[in-house]
Amino acid sequence: MQIALPGRRDPAPIAGQRRRVGRDVGDEHVRKVLDLTIRLAEVMLSSGSGTADVIATAEDVAQAYRLSDCVVDVFATTAIVSALPTADSPPVTIVRAVHVRTTDYTRLADLDLLVQRITSGGVTVDEAHDAMDELTERPHIYPRWVATVGWAGFALGIAMLLGGTWLTCVLAALTSMVIDQAGRLLNRIGTPFFFQHVTGAAIATLVAVAAYYVAGLNPTALVATGIVMLLSGLTFVGAMQDAVTGNMLTAVARLGEALFLTSGIVVGIVAGLQVATLAGISIELHVDATESFVIPNQPLTIGIAVFGAGLAGACLTVASYAPWRSVVIAGIAAASAEWLLIGLGTAGLGQTVATGTAAVAVGFVATLISIRRQAPALITATAAIMPMLPGLAVFRAVYYLAVDGSYNDGLAQMLSATAVALALGSGVVLGEFIGSPLRYRAGRLGDFFRIEGPPGLRRAVGRVVRLQPADPAQSSDGRRPFSVALEPAQDRAPDPDEDAGTT
Repeated sequence: MQIALPGRRDPAPIAGQRRRVGRDVGDEHVRKVLDLTIRLAEVMLSSGSGTADVIATAEDVAQAYRLSDCVVDVFATTAIVSALPTADSPPVTIVRAVHVRTTDYTRLADLDLLVQRITSGGVTVDEAHDAMDELTERPHIYPRWVATVGWAGFALGIAMLLGGTWLTCVLAALTSMVIDQAGRLLNRIGTPFFFQHVTGAAIATLVAVAAYYVAGLNPTALVATGIVMLLSGLTFVGAMQDAVTGNMLTAVARLGEALFLTSGIVVGIVAGLQVATLAGISIELHVDATESFVIPNQPLTIGIAVFGAGLAGACLTVASYAPWRSVVIAGIAAASAEWLLIGLGTAGLGQTVATGTAAVAVGFVATLISIRRQAPALITATAAIMPMLPGLAVFRAVYYLAVDGSYNDGLAQMLSATAVALALGSGVVLGEFIGSPLRYRAGRLGDFFRIEGPPGLRRAVGRVVRLQPADPAQSSDGRRPFSVALEPAQDRAPDPDEDAGTT
């Protein structure tokens, strides 16, 4: 049969194969490299990076230090790195849990530069550990009041985007500052995130009720702004990336956490509305129950909405301690995404389809920006999609369920909010998948965007390019304590004459 059926055959699967290799490095070097990789993985996980990104980046760093048999895995909030046993050495495994999430995009950008230095060669493990010490022990780049002002600007932009009046915008900014300070206080005393979301939603609702009672303001924009602010900390993009790249358990855990914290927002809104009811304040919303997508149709309102989205995206990066050079790019990306969303909505597309399409464009553009600037794509993508979060639909759903008693309308709004959130996360991942070939090989188009340089934090969406030492002889020299340069492995093109059995 083998003679009668010539041709190239697929290789055997790697499952069950012996993957032990003789280590040309000492056990102390192995432990240092594993400790470095798991510290790197912890910073990436705490910043909301996807599981596949963490694994690919950690494996790159391990390979740069000639540890080619390193195994990296992530489960929910636990990172595991291990060096396989060999005939001469026992296995070495390190486990670390990520309990605290602190979004600091400057730290993430500095980590990207460190990984670029390591994968370009010439950095010892001790030097890398010293750089990690400086990176992780350094306080945030901005004072706390700057981050609070950033949240105020974010809320101001969202209120403008939702069509609020000038008084609504001012109240939204002040309310966001109160929510931020309350969250910091609760976090300082160890309050679980669920109750922090309950408190934040209740504050936004009570302020909206007071504004409705005193000044007759529509509470929708105020509460929706607070909801978007609270939803901005949820990692929808990372969860969808985990699901698409096959890390289902971690994806389910992240989506479950997002759903649980969103339920905390719902509880806070219901508590605020119940307080209004006990105080004798009856709120009436004159909106269409089937409407979940408000599209501005006048040049002035469109301009205000686009400017508000850009302001929200830029201020979110400030609140997340991003470098100043990323603020302008994030603002332009958010404004462009909102402009595209309005255009698609005007063309007759529904909210879910329009939002998903805009998210695809965001993911693609974020990939191009990260390739050109050699910076993490997570910063641009997160800032651009945040103004499109379904805060309006969440508030309407809670109002119909808890106040109006219209369960069908409330369920429809809640399903719409869920669909929009999933469309945002999956759309960004799809956009990155479309743009991923430009990172290494895509002809003249890829050469136009790509800047030659060592790989930094990997975006493991699409085909993950396998890296190899640029100098195999240097890689095999275990006496050198320095990292070796990595480059994309050159896949050998199939030879048609070889398949035909000719020379």
